[in-house]
Amino acid sequence: MPLKTLVPPPPSMAVALGRWARQRSGSAVLARALEEASRAETDGHACARLDVGADLDALRAHPWVSDGGRLAPLVLTGGGDCFLWRNWVHEARIAAHVKAHASDRNGALDADAEADLEALFAGVDPKKGASQIAAVRAMVGQRFFMLSGGPGTGKTTTVLRMLLMRQRIAQRAGTACSIAMAAPTGKAAQRLSQAVRQGADDLRLTLVTKLDEWEPALATLPDSAKTLHRLLGSMPREDRFRHDADSPLPYDLVVVDEASMVDLALMRALLDALAPTATLILIGDPDQLVSVSAGSVLADLVASADHLPLSRQHARLDHVWRTEGRLAEVYEVVRGGNRDALIAMLTPEFGACWQRVDDAAAVGARLREWIRRPEWTALNEVVAQANADPTIAFARLRSLQLLTALRDGPFGAADINRWIDDQRRRRHELGIWYPGRPVLVRHNDYNRRLYNGDVGVALWHEDRLKVCFETTDAQGNTQYRYLLPNELPDHDLSYALTIHKSQGSEYNHVAVLLPPDGDNRILSRQLLYTAVSRARIGVELWTSEASLNNALRKVIERAGGLRQRLSE
Repeated sequence: MPLKTLVPPPPSMAVALGRWARQRSGSAVLARALEEASRAETDGHACARLDVGADLDALRAHPWVSDGGRLAPLVLTGGGDCFLWRNWVHEARIAAHVKAHASDRNGALDADAEADLEALFAGVDPKKGASQIAAVRAMVGQRFFMLSGGPGTGKTTTVLRMLLMRQRIAQRAGTACSIAMAAPTGKAAQRLSQAVRQGADDLRLTLVTKLDEWEPALATLPDSAKTLHRLLGSMPREDRFRHDADSPLPYDLVVVDEASMVDLALMRALLDALAPTATLILIGDPDQLVSVSAGSVLADLVASADHLPLSRQHARLDHVWRTEGRLAEVYEVVRGGNRDALIAMLTPEFGACWQRVDDAAAVGARLREWIRRPEWTALNEVVAQANADPTIAFARLRSLQLLTALRDGPFGAADINRWIDDQRRRRHELGIWYPGRPVLVRHNDYNRRLYNGDVGVALWHEDRLKVCFETTDAQGNTQYRYLLPNELPDHDLSYALTIHKSQGSEYNHVAVLLPPDGDNRILSRQLLYTAVSRARIGVELWTSEASLNNALRKVIERAGGLRQRLSE
């Protein structure tokens, strides 16, 4: 028997914490509770909901446990929810900040503001743009606002109009509104920068007859977005941020895109750093996958918006502008978990199909079909050219994307990337690197100005094969930077991406591969919805019947107390 099978694996953080608590306190009940709370946090929950059989009275009486009124390693609620202290405080601070910023000052717009609203939406179909117009109207006067909606519903362009509206009101009052834009990841921040710049250019055309009047407001829009960590001034060695309650952010208005990816700790840090009079606008889709770390903050906030005090702080966009054909209807039935309706829509009419994949052999068959699609030929034609046009190369690269639920194994992105890479290298006979080889950066590299999630593609440049990255400069302009392969930071291939890594991106055609075992714990409706909603034109589901059924049925709900705190 190999030696590694005789050596027990190292204990998880939760088990190690439980052992430590037992040794230090002598309490088996406390040790189990701490272990459960830590394990729950690892799984993304803010708290553990203890079994009915747990000795709650003995636990509640322990000096290491409190009801939240004093500092203690563990907080136990009356209902048996068990929090690590940090998560209890994160939720308490978030709820307090949101309640303090939530206001009911949204009155009727004056005549000037009504005229501005009409100008901002000139040329927009009133029926299709009704929810956007209502959202901009509802935001006026608020210091905390959430804008939600599915992919392609115009969230970014609506927020752009919100910013201009707010700036126009401030300028008429003889003041100015300083604005910052941010997102959880560098990739999301880059996309936000590009979207706002393009949106501003489009609005200049809409406002062309009144451009002199609107240019002062347009000129105040931020040139680019930052990651939340850079906005807050991350100081990792000291495990804190430069901006906090004692040193608030110097902005009157902060916009955060892809807010569903923001966890409890980061949202608490952001709210702590807001100036007392500042406005926060959160943009996101609460039905997508939530943050990797503990919490489902945006989903909790949106769910609480049906009641006071947040009943006027949320607007949802419903018209999909981005997709072609009827694919948006597929999004909606997946979001609602309607299996029968989805099966009926898996036809060319809706741009969707279902390919049964029950084992590894079926994956291989699908992949052999996948690499014969015409999009590969179109990509090869561009990248084979000397000094290939990177704009066209990236557009061709985004025309096709395979998404997986898993990273490893025969149904995971890593194995599939190796297989496709091997097929492509045989074709080019150029060794490891060849034109069109795509990569995904794993970690932030500030020296090279590359961030986790950035995608690059190998292109001929100045008679050498280099890896080109699409970036945004300080003014929000798209730029292309070239690095030699040996200069790259840690990276993966990106022929296949995990669904988590694809959040916020969009592609023309998407294939979604789910593991065939329907009991796989990674399956969920949020996972499937996030995956299919990356597609603009067509989507293929590579899955077994059991996996498809269970993914639609299983809705992930993270345990925590934020919704209850907000309703109190």
